[in-house]
Amino acid sequence: MLAAFALAGCHQPAAAEVDSKTGPAPIAIAVAAAHQQSLDRTAEMQGALFPREHAVMSSEVEGRVTEVVADFGDKVAAGQVMLKINPREYQLRVETAQAALDQARAKLANSTARYNRAQTLKQAAAISSEQFDQFASQMRVDQADTESADEALAMARKKLGDTEIKAPFSGSVQKRMVSLGEYVAPGKEIYELIATDPIKLRCPMPERLVPLARVGMPVKLAIDADQGTSYTGKITRIAPALDESSRTLLIEAEVANPDGALKPGFFAHVTMDLGHDRALFVPTAAVLRYAGVARVFIVDQGVVRAREVTTGSVVGDQTEITGGLKEGDHVAVSDVDRLADGTAVIAKEQS
Repeated sequence: MLAAFALAGCHQPAAAEVDSKTGPAPIAIAVAAAHQQSLDRTAEMQGALFPREHAVMSSEVEGRVTEVVADFGDKVAAGQVMLKINPREYQLRVETAQAALDQARAKLANSTARYNRAQTLKQAAAISSEQFDQFASQMRVDQADTESADEALAMARKKLGDTEIKAPFSGSVQKRMVSLGEYVAPGKEIYELIATDPIKLRCPMPERLVPLARVGMPVKLAIDADQGTSYTGKITRIAPALDESSRTLLIEAEVANPDGALKPGFFAHVTMDLGHDRALFVPTAAVLRYAGVARVFIVDQGVVRAREVTTGSVVGDQTEITGGLKEGDHVAVSDVDRLADGTAVIAKEQS
């Protein structure tokens, strides 16, 4: 019996040695080649709405508010009077400046007439050159005084005009910051005005889609407040550089908004048709996702090698691969949850 146990003990390591050399049996898997196929490229992004124009209007003159024409929520047209400041002081300034200009013009007319007579007398040698120069100098002084008086009148008229606060563009009053009877100083904020037709849409585009974006390209959007309605617009501007932290490119589109249903501040769900393209695809079954990382298993001489990939669009049962694979690479499409880097396999092309 002791001899039998000893013989059995001698044979045990040999069996283990055979098992370690043989290893697990290969796993039979189906494989498919990464391939190019056509793709109608679309992108889905999140964006936000902004006013087309936004202005905080301030007073350029001081005085008491005598009339409030436009209030919060009102629509105004470009050039429309929105508020009036007491103009009496500025009317008096205009009258004073006009009187000063009339006086300067009268002096200039007299000095011009004297200069013309002096020219005739000089030609007849009836006056000296020094006397003639005095007439010419006085006329030039009166000309300068007249020009200065004219500019003073123009400034007075401008100040009078500034007592009426007018809309710089057609839009809606977002906020009114003064009240009737209030005394305002130059620089005092009076209105916040916005224009929302068309309204601006801004959204970040992923780096991989940037080469496909073009000015004039159509966009579609929906808002949470009215998910049953779709709106369309066109890209009007594309940022010149990517945001370094998010690796996205800001694009801007204009969307018609005649009834004001789209409000600045709304979030928008954006769908963009980026045109026809060709891209690299593998069957979706080949892509294994774990902890936010996508992997595939490439078959290489009877074993599989794990490879991290970057994925894009999903079309039917195919997933776009934007990084990590090249055309012709064979990937496992079955039993991927049983595979690990270095697993021996028997590969069969998927039919």
